[in-house]
Amino acid sequence: MANKGQENLIPFSERSVEEARKLGRKGGIRSGEVRREKATMKATLEMLLDEKYKNGKTYRELATLGLLKGAINGNAQNYRTILEVLGELKEQENKGGENKITIINSLPKDDEE
Repeated sequence: MANKGQENLIPFSERSVEEARKLGRKGGIRSGEVRREKATMKATLEMLLDEKYKNGKTYRELATLGLLKGAINGNAQNYRTILEVLGELKEQENKGGENKITIINSLPKDDEE
């Protein structure tokens, strides 16, 4: 079951040098194409996030406010994202292969403000 769909694959160790080189070149070309596509998407998203909305705030500011509002309303994923951005979240993998989350700096309690 583990090798389902892999019965027709030929390892590189069993291919000729020319064939392995040809396939490696093909993979490298495709990798470059994908890298350029991702760079274009990132640049476009950066440009759009810095555009102003009707109220004068940027889309980046609005998205951050939405993230914060979601965390305040109890969305744990939003809170986790905020902690990741702030660098206050460290993931550790325990013996079972599960990720354990450690909060490095906790937020102040209501009476500490």
